[in-house]
Amino acid sequence: MMEINQPIKPIPKDLLHQKVTDAIISYIHQNGLKPGDKLPSERQLAEKFSVGRNSVRLGMHLLENENLVERITGKGSFVKKEVSAKSIQLKLMSVNYKDLLEMKICLERLAIRRAFEIVTTEQIAILKEIALRHCALAEEGIFSIEIDREYHIALLDCGGSETLSQVVLSLIDSLNNYTGMLGNASESWLKTVPYHLDIANAIEHGQLTFAIAAHEYIFQFDLKALNSLITNKIDT
Repeated sequence: MMEINQPIKPIPKDLLHQKVTDAIISYIHQNGLKPGDKLPSERQLAEKFSVGRNSVRLGMHLLENENLVERITGKGSFVKKEVSAKSIQLKLMSVNYKDLLEMKICLERLAIRRAFEIVTTEQIAILKEIALRHCALAEEGIFSIEIDREYHIALLDCGGSETLSQVVLSLIDSLNNYTGMLGNASESWLKTVPYHLDIANAIEHGQLTFAIAAHEYIFQFDLKALNSLITNKIDT
């Protein structure tokens, strides 16, 4: 059994079990633990991280689902898969991507809500025309990043705030850069295309709840695409 030399650093109390998961992954990597090496108990980890045991338990459950840790009743938790520097980097990229995506979603929803108050007939027509072109290509199995960006520009225009548009577009470009480094998520993104038209139709007919629901579906597909890209990168 490998001797553990590196100390376990406490983490701020306001972080949730996902942060505990990240801390355990870093701990495994820093100590060079290999498959079969035993991890400290949940009580020990909770004390060292200065968090509740429930947060540690949930974090360990996530690691078990990711096939990084194996928990054996009556014996404890063991490293199941070696943690590489590459996986640590991807984990950080995943966190950054999610943060950017959540900011984009919140701001875009603000634009959607504003659109119901100030959108013009001409703006709706432009938004629908772009969405229809997007759908036509999607039916051929093609996801166009350019048309998708054009659609989001038109959607933001409907919200009537140039500042809001500039901020969201910078987030979109940053997200596209991340996915460019991670791989191709076109297969997942194709599933989001019909919801773009749903949003346009909902704005046209004054259906705010429906527009927000369609936007949420796009968000969830984006998260699934990210998880798929991260998993594929780790496995290669």
